[in-house]
Amino acid sequence: MNQATTSTSLLSPFNGKTIVLELGHEIGFKAKQELINYLREQQAHISYILTASTDYVLATSNVDSYKIRRAKQLGLPVVNIQYVYECRSLPPGQTPIDIRKFIIKSAEDQEHFIKTGTISMGGITSCFKNHVRYPCLLESRANVTKINKFDLTKIKLWNSDDPDLPRFDELTHCEIGKWAIFKETNDNSSVFFVLELQVIPEQYYDRATSNYRLRFRYEKQIIIGEELQHDKKVLIQYAFTDDPNEQQRLFASYYYRMATMPRVTRIREMLPNELGSKLLLRSLFIHRIDTQILDENVCQLIESIWLESIGDLNNILSISLESITLKTIIEAEAALLELKSTNNPAAALRFYSLIPHRPQYNIDLIKNRRALTEKIDLCQMLRDMLTVNELTNWNVKAPIEAKYRALKCHIETVASSTPDFKNIANLIQSSTDR
Repeated sequence: MNQATTSTSLLSPFNGKTIVLELGHEIGFKAKQELINYLREQQAHISYILTASTDYVLATSNVDSYKIRRAKQLGLPVVNIQYVYECRSLPPGQTPIDIRKFIIKSAEDQEHFIKTGTISMGGITSCFKNHVRYPCLLESRANVTKINKFDLTKIKLWNSDDPDLPRFDELTHCEIGKWAIFKETNDNSSVFFVLELQVIPEQYYDRATSNYRLRFRYEKQIIIGEELQHDKKVLIQYAFTDDPNEQQRLFASYYYRMATMPRVTRIREMLPNELGSKLLLRSLFIHRIDTQILDENVCQLIESIWLESIGDLNNILSISLESITLKTIIEAEAALLELKSTNNPAAALRFYSLIPHRPQYNIDLIKNRRALTEKIDLCQMLRDMLTVNELTNWNVKAPIEAKYRALKCHIETVASSTPDFKNIANLIQSSTDR
C-alpha cells in the first residue's frame, strides 16, 4: 500500500511544487489542515510566504489580499483551490486536469468561475503547458505601458531533458552576454537561481550545429541540508530566439522577479562546479584568474613550474623554442589529428618534421596511442608558452601574471592552520618516508 501511495505521489501534478495557500474564511481550520496534509502527501512543499521558489498560489475565488496582488505583480499564477479538489477526485490513470482552466487573472475570471466552475481560456494568457511554466508578464507600474507591448508569455520554455530541444553549440564559440546568480536562504535549505544569456557571435553561427544564435538559460537548484550533495533538486529550462530584444526582456523579467523576493540576495563569488552552465563557469573561472592577486608562495611555485617546463622542452626538442611559430604548431596539431583518425604514417613523419625531437624521444605514435595524446598536449603547451613569450620577447623573467594565466588553473595558498594543510603535509611526509 505504501509503495502504491509513493508511486501515485511521484506522478502527482503537485510533486516538487512550492505552493502558497491564501484561503478565505469559508474554508474552516479542519478543512485547511486536511488540504495541507493531502498536498504534502503528494510531495508538495507548503510555503507561508512568497519567495523566488514559489510555483503558484492556491486561493479561493473571493480572496483579495496583499499576497494575491503581489503574486500577480511578480507573474506568479494564482490558481483556484478547486483545482486541488478536482485532481484529488480524479480516478487513477485518467488524463491530468488542465491547470490553465483554474488560473484566476481578474475579477471577471472570478465571476466566471463561480458561475461555470472554470476560467475562460480566451480571457487568460497561458502560464502553463504540460505543467511547465511559461514566464508571466511583469506588470511594473512604472513601465506597464512599455512592457505590455511585448508579451513574454508567448516565449516557450524548454526543459533540458526535452527530446525535441533545439540544437545550440554552447562550448565552441558561444559567449555569455549577461548573467546573474541569486540565493534564497531558508532554515533547512538554500535555493540557487542562475540566469544566463548565451550568444553565438554572428561570424561563428552555423545552422548545421545550432538552430538559434541566442539562448536564455534558467536554472533552479534546491539544496537541502548543510552539505551541498546531501539532497539536491535541479530544474534547467531554456528559451530560444534570434531576437536580442526578446531575450533581454525575458532576462529582465526573471531578474526583477528574483531581485524583489524576500530573503534573496545576488551573489558574485566563485560557485560549486555543479551550479550554472559550463560556459558560465568557464567565464567566471577565467575572470578570477585575470583578477587574482598572487602572493609570494604562489609566484614561487609558478616560476618553478615554468622553468622546469622550459628545461624539459629543451631536453625533448632538437630545436630552440624561439624558432617555433604559431603556424607550425597549428600544422603539427592537424598532423596529429589526422594520425589519430587514419593511422597514416605520413602524418607522423610530418609532425616530427614540424616539431623536431631528439632521437630518443622519437616514439612510434601509431602503436603508442598514449604517446599520441601526450604529443597533442605538448602542442597545447607550446601554444600557451608561445603566447606568453611573444608578448615578453622570450624574456625568462616575464611577468608572473602572464605565466599564471597560461597555466589555466587556479592556485592559492592554504593556511597552515587549516585541516587541508595538515592533510597535505602528512601525505607529503608519508611519501618521502618510504
